[in-house]
Amino acid sequence: MTQSADIVGPAIETEGPRSGSLEARASLAFKILAALGVFGVLLATFPGTVPVSNLLAVTVNGAAAALAAFYVAEAIGLDRRRPWAVAAARPLLVVLAASGLYLALVAWGEGRIRVPFDVGLAIWAWLGAPDATPIARQERRSVSSVGVAIVLIALMSFGQQLFGWGGLLDVHEPDLRASITADCGAPGAGPPETITIAYDWAWGSGSLLPSGTDIVVVGWTGADAGGNPLYVIAEIPESGPGIRPGFGGHPSTPMAGQVAKESTASFRWGIDLSTQQLKPGRIALQLMRAKEIPPGPNPLAITATYIHLGLWRHDAPRVICSW
Repeated sequence: MTQSADIVGPAIETEGPRSGSLEARASLAFKILAALGVFGVLLATFPGTVPVSNLLAVTVNGAAAALAAFYVAEAIGLDRRRPWAVAAARPLLVVLAASGLYLALVAWGEGRIRVPFDVGLAIWAWLGAPDATPIARQERRSVSSVGVAIVLIALMSFGQQLFGWGGLLDVHEPDLRASITADCGAPGAGPPETITIAYDWAWGSGSLLPSGTDIVVVGWTGADAGGNPLYVIAEIPESGPGIRPGFGGHPSTPMAGQVAKESTASFRWGIDLSTQQLKPGRIALQLMRAKEIPPGPNPLAITATYIHLGLWRHDAPRVICSW
């Protein structure tokens, strides 16, 4: 009688790629890029880094973290000679080299120097001889892997144009509606003792996770026959949340300084977008007549300019008070 028995043999492990082969080099390159990606995400969280759009930071750092995880998965797949990972290695190296070259050219066009280390890693890996051991291909997962990498790299490469300040998803000048109102007094009665100015604005569209500081500059120009100013600041009422009288902020302050020089006198408000959230706003300012009876008063020109993140300005139609 023949007795059957289950025979349990030793587990068979797939041998890793040959040292110096394309697969081994690509695995090392992806591990290096994953480590650099994680370091970049951690560095972006440290205080003192240059402020950027909250939406850009969330999107790009999230894509960088996901890409680092993907590189690790691809490297492990190559170390274990998984068919999908081996099949995806060469296309991924091409994508890596192309994106690195694009970013280097963009930096050069902006007057910066970016060392294309990723291009060097891709070329170095590509020059390795493929492992001679034949291996089956799994095209569907390989194509999906390359597609995921392309999407994540595109989010990082074109993040500024899409999610940054002034990008496609930000608000733009045509979206802003603004107006000035002023109580200039009764016609023919001469300059009133006080003039109350109000500036109102609203947006025709919105933006995800608004951040940074906008600035509103209200200016006025007017003098009497002797060249003396007609009006000075008397009172600045409180405005809504996120609207700070007398403050500036990154990145709008330089442009606000230029706008302020266009008027004889001016005052500014900083708009903290993280708090104000691009909601409709209103600011007010009360001017006081500088002299009791100004001789020969000239018209008073009142202007108001909204500055969005130092990228563009919107000038509301000016108001002229004449007597």
